[in-house]
Amino acid sequence: MARTSASSTVAAEEWASEWGDEALAKCKHWLVLEPLVYLMPKADPKQTIKDKLAAKGQGEIIEGDGVRIEGVRWLKTKHDSTDAYILIDGHAVGMDRCFLEPVPG
Repeated sequence: MARTSASSTVAAEEWASEWGDEALAKCKHWLVLEPLVYLMPKADPKQTIKDKLAAKGQGEIIEGDGVRIEGVRWLKTKHDSTDAYILIDGHAVGMDRCFLEPVPG
């Protein structure tokens, strides 16, 4: 998947916005807001760092499809030609923020 990077001089909080299911369905590019997010083999918030396939860093833009699985928002993307998932909704792991932000386009 194509990968680009946003300016790291802008704080992640400045990028965060309120967005809903329409953005989840329509957006194909997502900005990483956290220092690290993990690509996981399945959409299950109980997985741990031991299960990760790869990691992406703050400011990176990842291509994928937003999906809601069992009430939790995920980004479905590819890693080495295999489906991978990045948790969007921090509430699933007890954090009051999103880890990714949709990039309009």
